[in-house]
Amino acid sequence: MNAKLNLAAIIYDNDEQPVDGMLHSLAARMNRRGDRVAGLAMALNEQGLRREPMALQDLETGQEYSIAQNLGKASQSCCLDPHGLADATSVLRALLKQPPRLAVVNRFGQQEIDGKGCRAEFLQLLDAGIPVLTVVKRKFLAQWHEFGGGAAVDLPFSEAAVQQWCDKVLQR
Repeated sequence: MNAKLNLAAIIYDNDEQPVDGMLHSLAARMNRRGDRVAGLAMALNEQGLRREPMALQDLETGQEYSIAQNLGKASQSCCLDPHGLADATSVLRALLKQPPRLAVVNRFGQQEIDGKGCRAEFLQLLDAGIPVLTVVKRKFLAQWHEFGGGAAVDLPFSEAAVQQWCDKVLQR
């Protein structure tokens, strides 16, 4: 990937941090001011935290895509439903036809590290020159840096810092 890459991630430590709420509020604020932000973020509960069971929400239409499969109460396995995730990624692929000023991709996590999840859509959006904002759990930082080829930006869990990066990218 090149040095002109407009790719950034909000780095967070645990699921108690309202990082998904930050993505929703940032997108809403930027859309209100006329800068089209589109993509996927985790659906939220009333407390502004990631809802259980997990679902992704289209930031423009509000449509939700269930990405959780019921494995039973005793299961210790990941409950991510790859079929639901595949359905949701159609939202990201549609952005290639009508590019927003900024694309939001809900996560860079284990699925993307394994070459699945939204990995292909990350690459397609970046290849199309669309700036991309995502979130990355700190435990995946090394893999994130490898994916970004040293050109991705790590943002702190700070609305001001994230807004500053977005404003800078949109001025280019």
